[in-house]
Formats: sequence, structure tokens, C-alpha cells
Amino acid sequence: MLKGTEKAFNKVNAPIANFSAKFSGILLLVMTVLVLLQVGCRYILNTPLSWTDETSRFLMIYMTYLCLPIVYLRDQNIAMTFITDKLKNTRIYHLFMILAHVSALALFVIWIYFGWAFFKTGSVMADSLPIPMYTIYIVPPVMLALSCLTAIEKLIGSVHDLIHFASEPSLSVALEQDATA
Repeated sequence: MLKGTEKAFNKVNAPIANFSAKFSGILLLVMTVLVLLQVGCRYILNTPLSWTDETSRFLMIYMTYLCLPIVYLRDQNIAMTFITDKLKNTRIYHLFMILAHVSALALFVIWIYFGWAFFKTGSVMADSLPIPMYTIYIVPPVMLALSCLTAIEKLIGSVHDLIHFASEPSLSVALEQDATA
């Protein structure tokens, strides 16, 4: 049952994560072009553009949050794994993974709460762009909510792995099996 639930979550999470990662790549390309345009205008034409700096910052914010679901889904986040690497194939490892996913969920929920409160203050206009700031402030709560779905999927997988844990046979059992064969 848990594996089926995990697969159902993955059918929702994987396409969302892949789309957001591709969209983030497009935003990176746009940001690169804007920065190069700014450098060219500033140093070649001696007429700096006022809006490219703020636009690049906003694009960076969007790229960061858009990549959260895929980073979490693929376990590509920055981590120090020297302890968990030693505990692989043990029940303690699966308990650590459950604790990590529950902690991530709690952090995401707190972040969503404060992100939503910040979003509600976004009726002011950006400094150099004619856009209200709530268009920028909406991305953290939305993408963190999607990251919660990913964390739930990973949590379900870890619970399943803990329940259906099959430890490696000990060396003496393996040697006895080889001797009888």
C-alpha cells in the first residue's frame, strides 16, 4: 500500500519537478542574456540600464525556488553523508531518513507560513520595474508547498523501507550456504 501511494505521489511530483527545472533553466538563460546586455551597455555604450540588476535578482529568486522540488526529489541537495553512508542497509538509516523528511516537512510548513505573510505585504511596486512585489513574493510559498508533496513522497518511501526492511545475511550464514551448495 505504501509503495502504491509513493508511486501515486511520484506521478504528480515528477512532472512538476521536471517542468519547474526546465523553466528554471530558461530563466537562467534569460538572466545570462540580461547580465551580458548590462555589461555591454555599461562598458561599451557607456549607458547603463537601470532595470537589469533588479530583474536578474528576481529571476535568481525564481530559479532557486523552482529547483527545490527536483533537488529534493532526486536527493541532490547539499548534504554531509559520512554518518549515513556508514549506516546504509540498517534500520537506523531508515529511521534517520524518516526523521530528515519529517524535519524537512516541518521546515517547509514554517517557511510557507512566513512566506505567505511576506506575500501579503507585497502590494508595493518594485524599484525599477513596473510590477508589484507580490509577483515575486508568491514563488516561495507555492514552490515550498510543492516541495512538501515531494517530502511526503520521500517520507512514505522511507516508512515503507523501514517496515519492509530486509537486512543483509551475515557472513557466517552466507559461508554456510556456500558450503552446502
